[in-house]
Amino acid sequence: MTERTLGALQVAALLVSASYGIGFLFGSGEHALRYGMAGAVYGVATGLGMLGMAAFAGRLWQAGRAVWDLFGDRCGERVRRLVALLSVVWMAGVLAAQLHGAVAVARLLGAGPWTAHAMAIALVLVASRFQLRAASWIFAACLAMSAAVLFLALMRNGGLALYAVALPEFVDALPSLGLAQMVTIGVGVGLLVCTGADYHQFVLAARGPGAAVRGCLLAGAVLLLLAFLPPAVVLSAIAQPSWPWVTEAKQAVPLALALAVGDLSSAAGPVMLTMLGMAALGSGAAVLRAMVSALQAAQVRHVPRSSWPMATLALTVATALTAAGWPIVDTMVSVNVVYIASVGISLVGLLRHEAGQPVDEIWVIAAGCVGSVTVFAAGALGGAVPNVEGVALLVGLASAAAVRMALQRAHWVPGYRTVRRHWGHRGRR
Repeated sequence: MTERTLGALQVAALLVSASYGIGFLFGSGEHALRYGMAGAVYGVATGLGMLGMAAFAGRLWQAGRAVWDLFGDRCGERVRRLVALLSVVWMAGVLAAQLHGAVAVARLLGAGPWTAHAMAIALVLVASRFQLRAASWIFAACLAMSAAVLFLALMRNGGLALYAVALPEFVDALPSLGLAQMVTIGVGVGLLVCTGADYHQFVLAARGPGAAVRGCLLAGAVLLLLAFLPPAVVLSAIAQPSWPWVTEAKQAVPLALALAVGDLSSAAGPVMLTMLGMAALGSGAAVLRAMVSALQAAQVRHVPRSSWPMATLALTVATALTAAGWPIVDTMVSVNVVYIASVGISLVGLLRHEAGQPVDEIWVIAAGCVGSVTVFAAGALGGAVPNVEGVALLVGLASAAAVRMALQRAHWVPGYRTVRRHWGHRGRR
């Protein structure tokens, strides 16, 4: 049982630290090179997701369980394992973002493409074997230091005026992103904040429902302020005559930070890059351990639970996403969409106390997953699918909703309840 001792400020601090990572930093900077101040859309969506989670944080606190355990309590062991397995999907996107960040830093330090990827994968795997609790403050300190250097870089490049007008600039730049992509990122990121177990753990640890709600509100406000920092830093940096253009957009933020501290001494730049690399490795190792835990939770009880095969499987999936070459934000949004399309309809029913027997939720979740993955597969095979993430989300949610409605109507079909009881007992094994 989670100890419920956190005040609103502590809940907010943990929620912000879980959100403000390499994906947030590097992904926003990467998008800023393409879309200007609209590159803040990932951070804005995260902040709005926190505000949205405040609407049901009290009920979530009263439930007192992680997402897959909540499903397991209401719908049976098979559903719990299925939701745990699907949680690995979106965590793979987060791990891929950390690998992207580590690779970008390694490239700036002089490593070749293949060497940078091999180093990132190996170091994340090794770091995941350590007792990270004792060393976690080091990785948190690296990210905190990068936040301080962001402000330093902003002042160095005269970007404070740009940051002061970031909100209207963001609104003006949104058309460059496109309505469809803007909605997809907003929904894909915002809903994941509302449904992600990594965020829920801090809400559940609040000392009361009021502290949980206030913590979410405060975290949302802080993240909305932080969202505009990486794009403002990148846009002010590239306006300088001394800016050395990067070969990959993912390198924009780490290079801007390294240049900002490079004025202090010749060694400060590489030190800053090393700190960012350590933060990426620390975050990646923590996510990898969480993925291993989810994979182990998804196993049937009699299967040996060795962590090495699970870690290798998790890294393989994340590496495949990294090798696809997608932008950081797009990588995370794509896998977020699969998870949300799979569990979104069932989670809404669960929070509204409408969950049915285990077989119902298994079919609903499976329909959402198959629908979204089918759209992605069609796009990967060359099909003309505009805004594939948005279409996959809509198709997945529609498929899950249609199956749920069909199963609800089937209650009135003669003989259905006998079949349902049979599969319901099997689902609880």
